[in-house]
This record gives sequence, structure tokens and C-alpha cells, in this order.
Amino acid sequence: MAMAIRKNIDLRVEALSSAIAESNLAQSRAIYNPIFSTSASTGKTTFPGEDFRTSSSIGTLGLTQYLPTGGSISASTQAGYTTAESDNASISTEDWQSSVGLTISHPLLKNFGKKVMELNITLAGNSLEDSLERFRFFLADTVFSVVTSYNRLYSLRRVLESRQAALTSVQDLLQDIRRNTRPGQLQRVEVANAEYALAQRRKDLVDAERNLRDQEAHLRYLIGMEEKTPIIPVDPPSREEPPESQKQALATALESRSDLKQLRLSLESALLQEEVARHQVLPDLSMIASGGFSGIDGSIGNSFQQIGQGEGAWWSAGLQFSLPLGNSAAKNSYRQSRLRTEQLRNRITAFEWQVNNSVESDMRSLISARLQLQTNDQSVRFAEERLAEYRNQRKSGTATVQDVLNAENDLIAARNAQSDATETFAYAVALLWRDIGVLLERLNIQVDTSDPETLTRRSPQTDGPVAADVLRSPAVPPSPLTPPVPEMAVMATPGPSRQDAPVAPAERTMTEPAPPAAVAGPDRGTDAKGTRTGFTLKIDVFVTNAALAEVQKALMEAGLTPVLEYGPKKTGEVIRLLTGSYPSQKAALNRLDALRRIKADSFILRDKGGFKVYAGSYLLEKGARSEEKRLAYLGVKSTLEKATVNLPTYRLTAGRFGTREAADATASRLATRGLQARVVAIVP
Repeated sequence: MAMAIRKNIDLRVEALSSAIAESNLAQSRAIYNPIFSTSASTGKTTFPGEDFRTSSSIGTLGLTQYLPTGGSISASTQAGYTTAESDNASISTEDWQSSVGLTISHPLLKNFGKKVMELNITLAGNSLEDSLERFRFFLADTVFSVVTSYNRLYSLRRVLESRQAALTSVQDLLQDIRRNTRPGQLQRVEVANAEYALAQRRKDLVDAERNLRDQEAHLRYLIGMEEKTPIIPVDPPSREEPPESQKQALATALESRSDLKQLRLSLESALLQEEVARHQVLPDLSMIASGGFSGIDGSIGNSFQQIGQGEGAWWSAGLQFSLPLGNSAAKNSYRQSRLRTEQLRNRITAFEWQVNNSVESDMRSLISARLQLQTNDQSVRFAEERLAEYRNQRKSGTATVQDVLNAENDLIAARNAQSDATETFAYAVALLWRDIGVLLERLNIQVDTSDPETLTRRSPQTDGPVAADVLRSPAVPPSPLTPPVPEMAVMATPGPSRQDAPVAPAERTMTEPAPPAAVAGPDRGTDAKGTRTGFTLKIDVFVTNAALAEVQKALMEAGLTPVLEYGPKKTGEVIRLLTGSYPSQKAALNRLDALRRIKADSFILRDKGGFKVYAGSYLLEKGARSEEKRLAYLGVKSTLEKATVNLPTYRLTAGRFGTREAADATASRLATRGLQARVVAIVP
């Protein structure tokens, strides 16, 4: 955010507009600067047929000041001499004439008053405030673009990681087929399916890399980063709920939106111009008065001495009146001003209506995004359990490679859909905050927008630390694929396949999106040989995704990045939805196909010479009951059946610390949040 505020070129352009508006305001106020004037002249006059001639020289100094009421006052002094020469020396003269006086000119009708006199100053002030509001609008819009672009980059990097993990998965699967399957028709089919999936996933990886680079280029432009340094986003899209109700959001929008404030400033200017235009319809009646003192003598000193004694005085006063016949120009100007004012009032009314529609639309989008997020969280859980069943069935020879690939693709699609849903939810929240004018406040961005030109000025002293905050590198590469939940399944037909579905890292098992692993603490510990050592925190063992996601979220709120590890298998109880037992495999497969058509995560298990068909397997009874109700609504009767199986467990580690003291301090801090963490040494 800081880089964008300081270095975004579009924001810098808008900031310069504010600087120009500020300069225009200072220029408008210059009307009250006193005006100094001076003049000098000389001349000579002769008369034909006469021996008489005159010559004169005169100099003038003056100072004029405009008054807030529309008039002006001038002070001036004048000094000069006149020489009358003749061949007859007795009639030749030379005199100095001096004067000091004041002149006042003031309108009485048209152009009278402070509002008229300072019209341009007021308009320039409103224009400056308008430019500041426009800058605040651009600033919020730029921050919104950075947030959405950053979240998109995070999602695309997750997609890239998933493409890489998916490619590794199918390569391992292909090696396993060639190593463990006997040569024959079945092996050739399995190899062909795996090689086709390998080619598709290589293509998907290339597309993901290109999309990531394009998004990085877009984000670099937004934050003004000229270097081609890779940008590694570490913060996932936020799931924070907005605190505003729809009524509160609308009231805030009508009060806080910068573009609405701009329209109201325009209306204020239009009302002033309308008032001035109405005043300009009046006749032009001005009062002019002047007066002063004068002196005349043979020397300049004596002439000014006479002024000081007040011996010679002069004054004049008068009125000047003018009115264009018909006065149509002023009248039509006033009419245009009234129409512009009415036009702006209608624009504000229409815009307030649009704001109301925008807020309502944002609220609907937020509700939709929230529901999609919840649905995708459930889909990921179902897809994980389904893939585990298919992997188990393949081990027992009852499922094909294509079944596993299809289930893997579906899980990958579910995880990427979950990531997209999280991004969409974060976008909906940010859009609502932008549209009601509180985006900066909600993101805790506090900037002084009173001087945009200084705020956006590029400074080498401040660029470095900002870049260091934004650019971080991942410390731990993606983990291998998640081990399956070992339930002994025997046979399944290929499920729905989506070859174009995006691939997500198969190791992700949390319902919350997991960020790239990163080092959270200082890493200074080394042994005598320079081998890297240190300490980390281990937090509990988890079986359910919900508990795992809850702790992961708490660690991230504490400023740590959790890293997923896989613990020992644990014997646990699952709840299956039994839909029927069948004596023949064909009948069981027919039932399986019928369940898949209604989106059930179905599978088959052999049982005492027959086959049982299940509509899903759940760790929590709540999920099983929910699916049981859904199936009953669709006309499928099912019963809950408990089974004991070996379940995979997950362990979280967080942080890397150079000393045990630092690790203990962080563990104590986590304990205040209800998280119990053990400090363990990192083995070189």
C-alpha cells in the first residue's frame, strides 16, 4: 500500500492536479495585492507666428488597493514644472506644481459586495477542495486496485503451486503403474490415462506460469515497482466480515463518499454563481470621489511646503450610470446559472439513488460470496474424503487410475474454487468499503491528504523499507501429496472428470486457504560447523479439518505462518452413509452410478461375499446427518453406520527462532490465546 501511495504514477498525476488548484487559489487571492504605478513625461509646445513657447515635465507616483466590497482606493502624488519662454525676458516664467490626493471608486448596484468581488477566490477554493476530494477518491480506488490485484496474485500463485503438485502427483502415479502393474492390456490403458493426464497438467502448468507473470506485471504498475523482482504474496485474502449493516452502510456512503462531496462542492459553486449572476442584472451605478492638496511655486520644495500648509485644496465627486438597453446578456447569463444549479441538484439526487443501488448491490454480492465460501468449504471436505476412498479402492484393485485422476481433479477444482471464493469474498468486502467511502479507515491506512503533491513525491529514503515489507520469499517448498484415508474399498466406476479444472496443491487439507510457508521468527542459530540450527514451535495433532483451520487462523493472527506436517496414523471412528447391500457387483455399480448423478460421494465396499454401497464417509456426525437429510429429500434412504479406520493426522509447526528464549516467549504469548505449543530443536 505504501509503495502504491508513494510511487503509483496515476496517483502522482492526480496529486499534481491538486497542486495546480492550490496555485490557482493563490493566484486568485492576488487581487488584493496593492498595485504600485509610476509615470513620467516631458514636452514642448510652440505657436506659429508667435515668439512664445512652453515646455513641461511631470512625474507621478501612485498606489491602488482593491476593497472587499468591490471598490478601490488610490493614493497618488504628482510633481512637475512648466516653463513659459518668450523673446521678451520680462514675461518668461518657470513654476513647480505639486499635488497629493486620494481617489475612491465604488459600485453601488452591479458588482457591489464581497461575494461578487471574491467570486474567483471562492470558486478557486472550492476547486482546490474538489481536487483534494478527487485525490482521496483516486487514492481509495488505487488502494482497492492494489488489494484486489494482490489477492488475485495470491490465488494465481496458489494455482501455480497446485499445478506443480498435480504434475508431481501424476508423475509418481505413472512410475507406480509401471513398477507395480503387470504388463498387459490393463497396464497399457492405465499408462495411457496417466500419460494423457501428464500432458494436460504440463500444459496447465505453462498457462499458470504465464497468468502469474501477467498479474505480477499488473501489480508492479500499481505499486510503481520498475524492477522485475518477483512478488511473493504472503497474506491470504481476508475473510473479515464488514461491521456495517445495510442501513449504516448507506448512511455512511451519503456522508463519506468523495465523489458525492465533489458534486456538493459543485452545487455550492453553482449557487454562488447564480447569486452573482442575479446581481449582475442590476444597472451599473458607481460613485467616484477624489480630493487632495496642491501647491505651486518657483521651487519644488516650496510647492510641497504649500501642500503641507493646506493652502491649496481640491475635490470632486460624481456618479456614473450605465445600463445596456434590453440587458439581455446579463439576463440570459442569470438564466443559464439557474439552469446549471437545477441540473446539479438533479445530478446529486440521481447520484444518491445510484449510491443506494450500489450499496444494496454490494450487500447482495457479499451475501452471495459468503454463501459460496461456505459451500466451497464443504465441497473441499467432501472431495478430500472422496479422493481418499478412491485411493484406497485402487490399492485393493477395485478402482482404476482414471478414477483416482478424476477424483484428484475434482479435489483440485474444489480447492481452487475455495480459493476463488475466498478472493471473491474479500473483493466484495473491499468493494463495499470503497463504495461507502471508508476503505482506507477499514484497512487502517492513515495518510494526510491535505498535501497530495508531497505525499506522492518519490523519495529514495522511503522506498527501501516499503519494498522490504512487501517482498518476502517463501522459506519452505510445497509438501508432497496428502496421504489417503485408508478405507478398504474394492470397486468403483470412473467419476465425473473435468480435465480443464484448475489444480490445487494436494497437500492442502484445511478448509481455510493456507499461505506459502514462511519463516516467522529470527534465524540466527548455527553450530560450530556453520550448519543451520534453531528452534521451532509444534502445536498439537489434528484429525478434523475444522480444528486444523481454527488453529491455523489463530497462528496467523498472532503473526506466525503455520507449516503443515503429517503426523502418525491414528485409529479413529468415521460415520458412513449406507444406502444398501447387493449380492452382485453389477447391481452395486448401478446403485453407485445413481448416487453419483445426485452428487453423492459414493463408494463400494466388499462385505461377506456381497457389496455395500455408501453415499459418503464423515468424521463428524453433524455432516453425516446433513447429507442424510439431503438424500432423503431426493428420495434416497440411508442409514448411519460407524466404522473404525486408520486416519491420517496433521501437525502444525510455526516460526524459526535462533534461541530457545525467543521461542519460549512466543509459546507463552500463544498460551494466552489458548494455544499450547512445544518448543523443539530443529535438527540440522
